[in-house]
Amino acid sequence: MNSKLNSNSIIWKSEYNINNFRIDKEHQKLFTIAREAMSISRLKDDEKVKNKLKDVITKLFDYVGTHFSNEQKYMEELDYPELTNHKLLHKNMLNMLTTLISELNKLELQEIEKSLFTFIEEYFIRHIVLEDKKIQLWNTSLSDLKRNFGWKEIYSVGNPKIDAEHKKLFDIAEEAFIEVDATQRNVKIKEVLTDLYDYMKTHFKHEEKFMQEIEYPSFEEHKLLHHNIIEKINTLVKKLPTMDENIFEKELAKIIDIALVHHIIQEDRKIISWSRSNPQIQ
Repeated sequence: MNSKLNSNSIIWKSEYNINNFRIDKEHQKLFTIAREAMSISRLKDDEKVKNKLKDVITKLFDYVGTHFSNEQKYMEELDYPELTNHKLLHKNMLNMLTTLISELNKLELQEIEKSLFTFIEEYFIRHIVLEDKKIQLWNTSLSDLKRNFGWKEIYSVGNPKIDAEHKKLFDIAEEAFIEVDATQRNVKIKEVLTDLYDYMKTHFKHEEKFMQEIEYPSFEEHKLLHHNIIEKINTLVKKLPTMDENIFEKELAKIIDIALVHHIIQEDRKIISWSRSNPQIQ
């Protein structure tokens, strides 16, 4: 059994907050129930334990459903533009739990533990970091955005070199939020975006070389994602002369805190996972 698979790995972190008291409390409650399920899954494999685990996973399912209902109501109140897609993600996660519950009697406890951990770490936590954070960003003032902007350890992909380059990208982007004289504002922003553009290309070149070395099967698709991110930066540069300052800063933060972060967690982690699963290629 992978040593990573244990209840102590399922810990609520302040980085998961979306700055809505009720939603954050519900997320914390879900972590508590998930930890309980993971603890039970490590007990002796017998029918009594499986029944107890089924009860806890059912409790998790019920609370997830309640939480999703509350979160969707909150999005409706905000007129959140991605509500329909977000609701579909919720539905898919509930379907995954339903499938797990239906298969409990067929699976060994270790298999249940692995499936449960995958759901929690790969889907639920990722959902909070990527999708729920978008809700926060939609409802965040520019001053709050500046204060909370930056690299967070939950963005780590577990590769020191790649993580260091990702951190550097955030460091460069943060320069755009430093207050300067209004007459120098556009000049400063253009310098930052140029640095960001140049370093991003360098980082992507290193990452693509690494993917080729490990014969990563989704190399071409990943390379296209890199191209799209670069294009987003190009588009923003072109809009700079005519765009309102506050709108511009928020657009920049969206590119980094959504497009880039989403890319790191959703896509770059796949590279590292492939690399670790295929050490013979390296």
